[in-house]
Amino acid sequence: MILDDLRGEVVLIKLREFEQLATFGIASINVYAKIVEVDERVGIWVENPNWSPAAAPEDDDSHLAHILVRWEYVVGIMTFPEREGFGEEEDIKPIGFVS
Repeated sequence: MILDDLRGEVVLIKLREFEQLATFGIASINVYAKIVEVDERVGIWVENPNWSPAAAPEDDDSHLAHILVRWEYVVGIMTFPEREGFGEEEDIKPIGFVS
């Protein structure tokens, strides 16, 4: 599969050090994310439609955000060509958009 074909797809991303990405709403080493754009040199842009500032989690101040995940954080990407919808696997966290 060519990386450009991933635009608009929901994929499973396995990360090395998710702790450094927590500011962006990435709270697990394994996350489902919608790919917004692919930069073959730098990394992948993923969508978080419900990002909110950590300083005020009680506020209902959420925003659509696009997050650059640099390649050095990515261990692997899994696609699901025939799967519809996503379950609530215990060790995989969606980034706010999975219905």
